[in-house]
Amino acid sequence: MKRFLYFLIALGVFLSDRLTKRLIEEDLGLYEFKTVIPGFFELTHTRNTGMAFGILSDSALPWVPLALATVSTLAFLLILGFALRNPVSRARLQWGLMLILGGAAGNLHDRLTYGYVTDFIDVFYGSYHWPTFNLADSAITIGIGLFLIEILTQQPDQDTHAPRAES
Repeated sequence: MKRFLYFLIALGVFLSDRLTKRLIEEDLGLYEFKTVIPGFFELTHTRNTGMAFGILSDSALPWVPLALATVSTLAFLLILGFALRNPVSRARLQWGLMLILGGAAGNLHDRLTYGYVTDFIDVFYGSYHWPTFNLADSAITIGIGLFLIEILTQQPDQDTHAPRAES
């Protein structure tokens, strides 16, 4: 039952990502924006045909979309398998994996359905500008942070790392 609850986190991220992207697509034309916090934050409707932060988005190579969809699908399946192989008692790990899984599912849905990912969160200050991103990207980033904290703070297993007694 607890594992099911964790999967609800991933589903919630996926549905929230789909909803926010749909609202942006309905409210803003492509490349239109709305200022939320002047000089810092705008909602800007963009499409990313590449990877995270627009890497390969300008590529004219015909195989790039298929390669990105394939890599995204494999990553989704790998994360799903890793989540299922780890105990639900590792809450921080499961939360992190479910955030990553839900975000990956949101972006994978876009990539397979439209051939691009809708981005809309635009943060900047002066001449410093962060690449436009979406809710799925945020969930993935937070999930990776939780995953890394879990891995870096995990206590070694007492049975496998305990010093052996001399005979």
